[in-house]
Amino acid sequence: MWHFEGGLKMSESTVCVPIPTKRFLMVVDFLREVGSDRDPIETIDMAIDYWVQNASGKREDLLPELFETPPSQEQGYTWSGFLKGARKHIFLPHGTRVRMKYRREFHYAKVDGDQIVYQGQSVSPSEFANKVTNSSRNAWRDLWIKKPDMSQWVQATELRQEAFGLDDLLRMTEDS
Repeated sequence: MWHFEGGLKMSESTVCVPIPTKRFLMVVDFLREVGSDRDPIETIDMAIDYWVQNASGKREDLLPELFETPPSQEQGYTWSGFLKGARKHIFLPHGTRVRMKYRREFHYAKVDGDQIVYQGQSVSPSEFANKVTNSSRNAWRDLWIKKPDMSQWVQATELRQEAFGLDDLLRMTEDS
């Protein structure tokens, strides 16, 4: 059967929307506890209607992504380091992923805005490596980086070497 709602042609057919079993059972348990014999599927359908009707009046609570300022392309973490006595900076733009393998397990951090975040806390690359291992580590050697525009993970030390450029590396080689 077809009907018109808000000017759009709508079908009374159904679609399957996957929700976690735990969430569905939570609704079933709630209905049982309050003594309702209502169909849990109808209850979920009503909950969706309720959410849609109330979302326009409570957008900031129900649709917070509309109010978040997206990070600018200038945001990111600047990692400073030395190589052969010269200081260079590596810029890790927002969205860059940082990875470390320790005891056959990968650990991940992400550049969010202007900071590296690991387990919900802002950390430096060195702090990330040290927290993963509970010891002092060389982050340049142990961390791997994947910037948003990269298809492959790259060892941090390679990015540091690239930051020097060929002229700097040749000059340092001549000075040695």
